Amino acid sequence: MARTKRFCALNRAGNALCAWHDSRRERRAYPPRMAPSETLNCGCTYREALFEESLARNGVGAFWPGESVRMDPALRNGLLRLLEERYGYKDGDFERTADGGWKDGEDARSWEQKAQRPTRRER
Repeated sequence: MARTKRFCALNRAGNALCAWHDSRRERRAYPPRMAPSETLNCGCTYREALFEESLARNGVGAFWPGESVRMDPALRNGLLRLLEERYGYKDGDFERTADGGWKDGEDARSWEQKAQRPTRRER
């Protein structure tokens, strides 16, 4: 829940966008504050945006403004569906150790603490 609050929250203009759409000046699928539940204004789902952020933190693409390559939604969504259907991927799987525990700073309590702090660029 804390990751959703941090990465899928509305900005000052009332938009919530995935990293890909945030870097482009394209028409939004939904007007400010009018996106359906679990959906960003760009039309991407929370699940897709969190997957994009998780990939970026693991060296695949980029998430923060000014960073290099972001993952195209067509590629991101296809990869997400494949991982979900074939391997049972769930949000957070990339942040687990081989024995199933959480990597340092990736457990729910750590994310809740991060949610209490102001958002800043993390590398």
